[in-house]
Amino acid sequence: MYNLTAEMYSEWAIGLVIIAIRLYARWTTGKGSFYWDDMCLGFVVIFWTFHTVFLHLVEIYGCNIGLNHETAMQIPDSEVPRLRQGSIFAFIAWLSYIFMVWSFKGVLMFLYNRLTMGLWQHRLARIVGAICVATFMASLLFHVCICTPPSKSWQIKPYPGNNCTLRPLNYIVIETLNIATDIGVMSIPLPLVIEAKVPMTQKIILGGLFSSGILTMIAGVLRAYYSVKDIHTLATALGWASREALISVIIVSAPGIKPLLTRLGWLKSIKSSSNGYTRSSKMFSSKSGGNFAPIGNPDDYELPFYKKNKDKRNSLGESQEHIIDPTEPVPKDGPGGIMVTTEYTMAREDVPSGHASSRLPV
Repeated sequence: MYNLTAEMYSEWAIGLVIIAIRLYARWTTGKGSFYWDDMCLGFVVIFWTFHTVFLHLVEIYGCNIGLNHETAMQIPDSEVPRLRQGSIFAFIAWLSYIFMVWSFKGVLMFLYNRLTMGLWQHRLARIVGAICVATFMASLLFHVCICTPPSKSWQIKPYPGNNCTLRPLNYIVIETLNIATDIGVMSIPLPLVIEAKVPMTQKIILGGLFSSGILTMIAGVLRAYYSVKDIHTLATALGWASREALISVIIVSAPGIKPLLTRLGWLKSIKSSSNGYTRSSKMFSSKSGGNFAPIGNPDDYELPFYKKNKDKRNSLGESQEHIIDPTEPVPKDGPGGIMVTTEYTMAREDVPSGHASSRLPV
């Protein structure tokens, strides 16, 4: 027999272990420093815990979901307080789900905002980030305002209506906004992978990593489908919500765990160049023949194919050309940036002998 509670807590526990490993990897490879994406991952832990606990409480207390005008009036008055309490938990579980899902997006948006610094994709990252904030606010307002006043969401008698209990429009509208922003988030790193000067095998691996958000979209669609299909499939829908969270944790944590596995020797590290940085850090080239601005240290910025830039990133508009740091050694076996060469040319001019005295030496 399917046990929803066992699945939710098991996946929640596995997710916490993955997040703990990811934060440990950031602490060790990032020299004890954390970033805003780590803060968003902390929010994920909080709201995922709320979501799991409140859904469990709904299962214990019961709620007004599944009632109708007739069955609601048949409930004994002694049972009303318990069902009302469970309905409040269901309302909060919806809020925690929205906060959790958009916290996952925050992890990736802060990461991509750092990694695309100096590239034209940085502007795209900012636009997508603004869209994520707007869709987050829209989802919250829709959940709260679809049933007015909000207190009707935990009303038992008389029956407040499906919009206050089942909330079928929540699954349609909020899930649509969720999927739309996921597509926007995935559109940021994929152009970098396509233009990368790395072997096709590595391109496929990176493309699969950055496209793995499709799995969360599928989980979200299945959650919405089983939620609106029938009241008897609601438990299946809640199971897909928990799976969606676990898949998201794996996706956002995988790049951060990779440097730790490489350091432990579990994964082969990318061949380093003569100056100690990965040779594939120059894997992007602009149309004018220069290099993209380097966008991070592999230890600090999760992705192993970016070169550390010790000084402030420099870029000329959107030309994506980069002048190397003069304090860094220039590799002898490859282009390290723009080299300025001064040439002196000597020319001789023959002067007729009759006019030699008219010309003075320079």
